[in-house]
Amino acid sequence: MSLRWTRWAVAAYLLFFVAAVTWPGILPFNRVEPRIFGMPFVMAWHAGLLMFTGIVLYLVDRVESRERKK
Repeated sequence: MSLRWTRWAVAAYLLFFVAAVTWPGILPFNRVEPRIFGMPFVMAWHAGLLMFTGIVLYLVDRVESRERKK
């Protein structure tokens, strides 16, 4: 995976993230039921996005460190 492709993919993900947590992007997820791990669905949606962001940033770090070693 190239560094340029990785950066474009991360930028697209972050744009999706911003759209998914702001109005009107959050409206389809803005409900209390079902509860996931005791959290309302909208709160679980935010928590899931934040966890996935950590994974994405870790993968970007791995790609960039591999590119720096070349």
